[in-house]
Amino acid sequence: MAIKLLSKPNQHTLLITPFAVLLAAALGLVPACSGESPVLSIFAAAGAKPAIDAICQQFQEQYGIRVEVTYSGGGEVLSQMTLAKSGDLYIAPEQSFIEKAIEKQAIEPDTVVSVAYMIPVIAVPKGNPGNIHTLADLARPGVKVAVTRPETTLLGKYSPEIFAKAGLAEEIGKNIVTEAARPDNLLTVLIMEQADAGILWHFYAVQNADKIENIFLPPEQITGIGEMQIAITRYCRDTEKAQNFIDFITSAEGKAVFEELGYFVNAEEIMEYQQ
Repeated sequence: MAIKLLSKPNQHTLLITPFAVLLAAALGLVPACSGESPVLSIFAAAGAKPAIDAICQQFQEQYGIRVEVTYSGGGEVLSQMTLAKSGDLYIAPEQSFIEKAIEKQAIEPDTVVSVAYMIPVIAVPKGNPGNIHTLADLARPGVKVAVTRPETTLLGKYSPEIFAKAGLAEEIGKNIVTEAARPDNLLTVLIMEQADAGILWHFYAVQNADKIENIFLPPEQITGIGEMQIAITRYCRDTEKAQNFIDFITSAEGKAVFEELGYFVNAEEIMEYQQ
C-alpha cells in the first residue's frame, strides 16, 4: 500500500512506497527508527554514585535521553573505558585522574569542566572514640591512623603533605595502620572502627552522618583541594547529547544535588569557608 503525504504549501500529493522508504533509510537519506530512546554512556568514579545517579534521573526525565553509567574506582573505570574504546563522558573523582585521561588521549581536553569541590578533613568513627580533635592527636602513641595510597588517589598525595606541613610526618607515619586504595575503602575502615581517624574528603561525613564525623582542619593546614571533573571522551558518539549532560550537571539543578550531598559547588565557597 502506498503512503499518501501532503506537502505544504502547494498541497501537491507525493506517493511514497514502503520499498522507497526502506531504500532511503538504508542509504542514510532518512533516519531509521529503532523504537528505542537514545543512550548516553558514562564512565564514572564510584565515589560519585549518589550524586550522579540523582542527576542522571533528572536528566533523563528532562531530555528523554537514557543514561547508562559504569561505576568503579576513578583509575579502574578509566582503564575500562580506554580498553573498550567506548563511552561518551568520563567523570573523574579528582583532577589527577583527568590528567591521566589526557595522557592516555581518552578525553577531549578542551571539554573538561569542574562540577564539585572537596576539602581534606580528619574523619573519625561516630562518637569519636579515639578522642581526636587536631592533627597533633594523630601523633599520640597508640592512635591508629588510616590514609589512602598516594599512587592511586590525590587524597593520598595530600595526606603526607598535610602531616609534613604540621611538622608531624614522622610521628603520624608511625601510627598509620591502613593505606586504602580508594577513599570509599577508607570510609569502610572508619565505619568498622579499624582506625581511630583518617584523612578523607569532607562530603563523606555528610552522606554518612550516622557513621562518621568530620574534624575540620584550619585553612593553613590544607595543602590542596579536590575537584570532581567531567569531560567528553574521544570515543563519544554524540557530542551534542554529551554537552547537554555537561550543561545540566553544571546548571543550578545539578549544583543543588551536589550541595545536598555535601559538596562545594564552586571554588569561592572553599576560599570563604569558615570553620
